[in-house]
Amino acid sequence: MFLKKCLFGLTAFLFPLCQFAYSANPLTTDFYSADAAALVYHDSLFIFAGHDEQGPQGSNNKFFLMNDWHVLVTDDMENFHDYGAVLSYRTFKWADGSAFAGHCEYRNGKFYWYVAVHHGTIKQDEGFAIGVAVADHPSGPWVDAIGHALITDETPNDVALNIDPAIFYDGEDIWMYWGSWNAGRRVKLKENMVELASTPEDIKIKDFFEAPWMHKFRGNYYFSYASGYPSTTNYSMATSLNGPWTQKGVINDKESNSETNHQAIFKYMGHWYFMHHGANAPGGWTYRRSVNIDYLYYDRDGNIQKIVRTEGVDKVNNAPVKEGAYRLTVSHSDLTLQDHGGMVVQQVLDEGADDQLWIVSAGKTARHYTLQNFGTKRFYCPSQTLLDTVRTSESPCEIRIENASEKKGYYLFSNYDDDYLGDVLNISKEPGMPVINWVRTGTDNQKIQFKAVQLPEVSVPENSSSSSSEEIGGDSGSSSSVGDALGSSASESAVKNLAANVAPAITFDKSLGTVRFEGYVRWHLFSVNGHLLNSGEGSLLNLSNFGRGAYLVRAGNATLKVVW
Repeated sequence: MFLKKCLFGLTAFLFPLCQFAYSANPLTTDFYSADAAALVYHDSLFIFAGHDEQGPQGSNNKFFLMNDWHVLVTDDMENFHDYGAVLSYRTFKWADGSAFAGHCEYRNGKFYWYVAVHHGTIKQDEGFAIGVAVADHPSGPWVDAIGHALITDETPNDVALNIDPAIFYDGEDIWMYWGSWNAGRRVKLKENMVELASTPEDIKIKDFFEAPWMHKFRGNYYFSYASGYPSTTNYSMATSLNGPWTQKGVINDKESNSETNHQAIFKYMGHWYFMHHGANAPGGWTYRRSVNIDYLYYDRDGNIQKIVRTEGVDKVNNAPVKEGAYRLTVSHSDLTLQDHGGMVVQQVLDEGADDQLWIVSAGKTARHYTLQNFGTKRFYCPSQTLLDTVRTSESPCEIRIENASEKKGYYLFSNYDDDYLGDVLNISKEPGMPVINWVRTGTDNQKIQFKAVQLPEVSVPENSSSSSSEEIGGDSGSSSSVGDALGSSASESAVKNLAANVAPAITFDKSLGTVRFEGYVRWHLFSVNGHLLNSGEGSLLNLSNFGRGAYLVRAGNATLKVVW
């Protein structure tokens, strides 16, 4: 890992001194970090981490020395900006030390950070309490939200060690989980996020030790936690937040040289991640830990697979896919996806066939797109059933596309919420092997590289120059013909598909993005550079399927330039 330091000008949320960590695991060696929580906000990932300040391994320093918390942010999973120690136990006037694990949640236009600290006056058991800090941005400034602790040793039905708060919101109730020493609790919070709405109750997980974390996937609730000491990370599943819970076992083994195990599980830009701390930074040990991030995968039944610790996750490209024409090449085989008889397969012909080219257009929802085959004019349309082959359709289908790896390409999701996506069957490198729906496994047969191409040019017959063209939405009085735009080169198949030499009226409604024709016609849609984008039949063309821009629309020998 490398660090780069720089100075910022005036800005609302950044500190004068910045640090960028170019990360592998651990995320940073600039400070020892632990007990990290994650929050995805506006396409950025924020990490809220504790700060281990204990010295080198020795017999006289076997305790956790923690006074503050750091916040890091990334948008590519490689470069992490550290805002620094933005929150301290000293923020809470009633606390006298020990900045233990916390969790931040965004609600009501504010960020609420729940943290465990040692109470200055209330001590019936271990003396720990849970406080709440609030800020307008994760970088701060953070202030005590209520001026007193939310949970103390005097809270009814608390536990002996009130640490490790974690927040979970499922659309109705807001829950806070916490606990240690084999005792866990949960309590409802009021909408204002700073008051209890119920009495704490037992979480009813038999092998729980500490570090609770709740998430939901495919209609199931997943409660993960540290189990035993030295700890593993285990999890239980239920179809309701109220249980009953089925214990599923270990997903992260004991950490090397660290007795504790503290996790966060989250989804960011199409990937599920498992964040944990180990003692894998130079000089690390049980009381000098460091945060790591690895991939998390589910099987077809929704069970979490055992975590494989790595040197770090891949860098991702956070930017949306650009509209345009591409060859979609599978990373493991370097073969292009082809529409072959209505089925999407690895190419069966030599490169260069029109049905190996795809036109990518933005959909109606962010990070959703249509993929239209240039040769067949059909759309990539997967079902949401596992093991089904991916087929093409005459009607547009939107799919979600997320970057799998900056080097390896993109995931084509058939069902983003359930983690189903396009997968070359049996990881085969054989031509003609179909693409099927499968669960995300991270293998290269699921990663598609978008390689930009220039579509073949087409031209029109010499006697088909525009006679009734009119520009709507562009410069007044100008007109364009397909023949003018295309020049002399031709695609024979495209020429044969042009409509008969008639001149129907063409009108454009810019407010709706629709082109209307006089009668039922064969129409063609071109880029302003003359590249054929699509063809069809009917009396209406809806440009919302193709994204905003400038186009040439042709029916018979009439051509209209539209801009919307």
